[in-house]
Amino acid sequence: MGEYNFSNKELLIFLLVIFGLTIGMGIAMSFAYNRYPVETFAQVQMYYPAIGVMIVLLLNKERRKKLPMKFYVAYLFFTITSVLILLADVFIFRKATGMYMVYWMIIGSIISFLMVSFPDEKEKMYDFGLGFGKNMKASICYILLFVVLLICVDILSKLILGGVKEITTVFQNIKIFMKNLFILPACFLSQFILFLGEEYGWRYFLQTALQQRLGKRKGIILLGVIWGIWHLPLNLFYFSPTTPFYSILNQLIICISYSIFFGFVYMKTENIWTVSIIHFVNNYFVPVIKNMGKIKKIGITNEL
Repeated sequence: MGEYNFSNKELLIFLLVIFGLTIGMGIAMSFAYNRYPVETFAQVQMYYPAIGVMIVLLLNKERRKKLPMKFYVAYLFFTITSVLILLADVFIFRKATGMYMVYWMIIGSIISFLMVSFPDEKEKMYDFGLGFGKNMKASICYILLFVVLLICVDILSKLILGGVKEITTVFQNIKIFMKNLFILPACFLSQFILFLGEEYGWRYFLQTALQQRLGKRKGIILLGVIWGIWHLPLNLFYFSPTTPFYSILNQLIICISYSIFFGFVYMKTENIWTVSIIHFVNNYFVPVIKNMGKIKKIGITNEL
């Protein structure tokens, strides 16, 4: 893994970029949420952490020449255009963003993936924390462990809240369950820029920067707090506008808890794709488990 000692200036630039974008788009969301569905704001927000990393590295003259520029340019292009389309829909055309944003995200994922297939990009991807094949066996084990933990937590919660009868719903319609499980890899590949967007910022950059300053444990905990606060506009205007306090508190607890697990996995695998897949599994697989027997379609969710 290409790991660097990030300076205080670089850490400050990263935080200013991601929170500047988040606050600015959060203000836009505050005008829109009573009029239009705002789930697209949540989708676009997932790009911001990676943008912060890319800007930090692009501003460093020594590192700039070594960067996987094809991938960076593609990612930046689709992020900027997504933000502009979303703002144009809300403030110029005054309408909810349509399915074309989902299609645009899929196109962005495909093109970004194609960019990394160039021979000259592969080594650069490894140098800057984006390599694919590192510690694959451990990565697969941790992904499977996370799926098992999700199922166990769901069974336990159903047992506590609904009794044995509720547990049986987890095992109903097993064909539907397996069908959705089977298509998850394809879904990830078609939308990976969202989940890589968060994890490249949180794990590759911020976790590394905080652990260099505070140590492994404190760095991960503080990252969880920052991660939770970063969700604030979504808590206020998307997740739960009627009960924002509980939504914010719940988000902090979830982000700190997941930061510990994600951070541990990243330290063990040194593979940003592993935690990106786990993040994807959480946001997509949780609805599959919770809605067993009444699944119509797996859609974009933003629990994290």
